[in-house]
Amino acid sequence: MITNQRQYLVSQGQAERFRQALAAPDAQGLHPKAAKAMRAGLRSQLDDLDAEIAEYDALRHGHITSLEAESIVGIGAALVKARIVRNLTQKELAERLELAEQQVQRYEATQYRGVAAERLQQVADALRLTVREVFTLEPG
Repeated sequence: MITNQRQYLVSQGQAERFRQALAAPDAQGLHPKAAKAMRAGLRSQLDDLDAEIAEYDALRHGHITSLEAESIVGIGAALVKARIVRNLTQKELAERLELAEQQVQRYEATQYRGVAAERLQQVADALRLTVREVFTLEPG
């Protein structure tokens, strides 16, 4: 997941390099099956990068207004995405939470794993999120 503008720019540069590599002729002397496998790998990586770039763009431009976490572990990714939707930098979120920017960077690097529920609520409040928890009981 792209979490900040620097990563976004790096990802765009990487995607462009993959596009150039795919547009280039195959290396001479390379077995056709190896060339095909290399191109498939490049295409797969480019597709992944393009998806991440598109998601970041959608978040930054407000095209996403609702975030869902499929599990408690997924709450962290939703908080990172909410910060992006709010057009806040990690530094700005840290200021709202009265924390060092590096602390928010650490939280986001681990997608808030191991963070106390009270802190998760403080982050949600700082991001002006309404959180609804739904617990579904599976049969059995």
